[in-house]
Order: sequence, then structure tokens, then C-alpha cells
Amino acid sequence: MSRVFAVARREYLERVRSKAFLVSTILGPTLLAGFMIAPILLTRQRGRPLHVAVLDASGGLGADVTQSLERRKVDGRPRFIVETAPAGPPDQVRAALQARMVGGDLDGYLSLSPDALERSAAEYYGRNVSNMMDLQLMDKAVEEALVSRRLAGAGLDPERVRSLTRRVDLKTIRVTARGAREDRRGASFLLSLVLMMLLYTTLAIWGAAMMNGVIEEKANRVVEVVVSSLPASRLFAGKLVGVGAAGLTQFVVWAACLGAISAVGAAGTGATGAWPELSPSLLVAFVVFFVLGYFLYGSMYASIGAAVNTTQEAQSLVFPVMMPLILSVVFYPLVLSAPDSALSVALSLVPFFAPLLMFLRMTTVSPPAWQVALSMLMMLAAIAGITWAAARIYRVGILMYGKRPTFPEIVRWVGRP
Repeated sequence: MSRVFAVARREYLERVRSKAFLVSTILGPTLLAGFMIAPILLTRQRGRPLHVAVLDASGGLGADVTQSLERRKVDGRPRFIVETAPAGPPDQVRAALQARMVGGDLDGYLSLSPDALERSAAEYYGRNVSNMMDLQLMDKAVEEALVSRRLAGAGLDPERVRSLTRRVDLKTIRVTARGAREDRRGASFLLSLVLMMLLYTTLAIWGAAMMNGVIEEKANRVVEVVVSSLPASRLFAGKLVGVGAAGLTQFVVWAACLGAISAVGAAGTGATGAWPELSPSLLVAFVVFFVLGYFLYGSMYASIGAAVNTTQEAQSLVFPVMMPLILSVVFYPLVLSAPDSALSVALSLVPFFAPLLMFLRMTTVSPPAWQVALSMLMMLAAIAGITWAAARIYRVGILMYGKRPTFPEIVRWVGRP
């Protein structure tokens, strides 16, 4: 056991002392924080109001459109500063407005053609036509003005109709064991997606790190010296634990940073309900499913590394190992939309899908405890079987060089005494 610990310690220290490990450990939470905070900040800080002119060739819509634009507000502040374009020949007026836009005095102008009411169409000329949120506000303002004019032409009071047909403000409130909390701007969806993709990425990265480490030692013939004094099965166990401990260290740091970001995020942005909730129990499950997923996939990656001689040879064998992870990502919309359906429950209990899909269900609803426990027990059973088979493949393949073995040969290594 002491020799296994020595191998694990060497693998662990070799990785955590590398610059790549330190950079990724620090850079990961930084990127996550930016990814989660930036959209909220951007929606709250939309810059100064747009200064636009209304060029009305329709003969009467300009005043209605101007009033509708002036009513558009974001966080209680007007979003548009509107002026009426000067009278004159249309081409000269357009040229003058465009000159003001080029000079920075005007952000854009809205052109209403003579048949704008019949065609339900308008044209916006602006310096920036990629600010989609402001353009959507403008589109709604023009549509409201046109509809109001049609209602007035039909003898109906536009304000009365608007009051009777106003949209419903539906708030989504998520209820958990910790209480009820408003969920705005898809905060829960964002949290589920970010955490699942983080699990997917880290499992693939650390599984590949395990495989590349085995290939490198095999190529350098270092393993021949080590195996002469240490059984291959113990070397395999030490490498698996050591690399996993390095991955776990990084993962715990990331989970702690996520918890800290979640704790201070809502207060820092002032957006209650817009910030995803990350409970301590979810963070613990996040780490547990990473550990289980790593031992499940890391064992298979290690067996691939022992069976081949180069990284290029490993590519054809890696795809079947990656396939369950890829399928988990493919299935995530189904599980996210109906986490309690029979298919979602069945998929989340499959050991190869459970690290991602069971955890994904836990971010959206609270699955019954027996389902979570059953998925973990099935994963542990799968880990025991796969680790046993991977150790036997590692024992034979680590000292074999030359021609790459076929899949039937690898299967026979498992049964070799």
C-alpha cells in the first residue's frame, strides 16, 4: 500500500506543480465568473439613450411613433431621445441626417414611407445596427404606433384596447427545500448548462491526462524499470489515484469559487432572482459526481494508453469511450425539459450517463433520494468492474510494443490469468 501511495504522490505533485495546472486552476473560475456575471451586467448597463430622428413621409404617423418611442424606458429611464426631422426634399433631408450621424451628433433616424401604415413597414438607418435589445424596443414602439392608428381608424380607443390586451407578467418562482426563489432571465437554465458542461470538460480533460501519462511513460520505457519493482496493478492504482487527486484538487477549487461567486453575485449585481442559486448540497454533489465519473472514465482511458504506443494510435480507441459523454450532452435538452419523465430517470441511472445526467436533474429538480443513491451504487459497481478489467489490460499492455493490438486481442487480455 505504501508503494501505491508513493506512485500516487508522485503523479499528484508532478501535475499540481506544473504551470499549466496553476494557470487553468486560476483561469477557470475567472472565466466562469465572467461568463455568469457579464450577461447580467450587460443587460443593466446599456449605455446612453439613443438619439434618433423620425423622418415622416406618411403624413401623420410621425407624432404617434415619436410618442411611442419616448414611452420606452429601461430601469425607469427613457431609452430614446427623439426629434423630428426637418422639412425639405427627402433626399436632402436624408443626406443632412446621415452627415449628422457621421459627425456623431445623431445615432440614427427612422424613416416612415408614404405607405408605411398599409405595409406595416419602416426603415432604420443607424451607426450601430447590432444593438439588438434597443432595436427590439424600437420595433415594438413602431408596431404599437401603427396598431394604434389602425384602431383609431376603426373607431376604437387605442388606449382602452391597449389596457384590455396588455401582456401578462408571468414570474417564475422555483420552489426547493430551501424555500421559494424567483428565477429570472433563465438563471436556473444557465446554472444547469454551465455546471454540466464543466463536468463534461473536466472528465474529458483529466481522462485524457491519465491516458497521455501512460503513453508517455510507455514510450520512454520508464515503466519497465518501475514494473520491475512494483506490480503493474499497483502502479495502475497509484497513477489512477494520483491523477484523480490532482483533478479533484482543481475541481474543489473551482467548486469553492463557484460557491463564492454565487454567494456574492446577487448582491454585487443587485439583480435578485437573476442570479442562479448554488446550494452547498449541490456543490457537494458536483464534486462527488466528478470523482465517480473520473474513476469510471479514467480507468478506461488508462487501459487505452496501455494498449497503444502513440497518441495517434489512441484516437481510434478514444471515440467509443467518449461516446457516452457525448450522448449525455445530446440528451441534456430532453432531461432538462422533463427531468422527472421515465426516459430521463432511466438515462440518469445508466452508469455511463449518470455523472452528467443525474447531476443535471439535481440542478433542475430534487430527485428522490433513492434514485440518487441508486445511480451512485450502480456507478460504483460499474467502476469496480471497469477498474478490474482496465487493470488487467494495463498489466499486459504496458509492456507490449510494436503492432497496435486489435479490439479482440484487448478483450482476451482481460481473461488472461
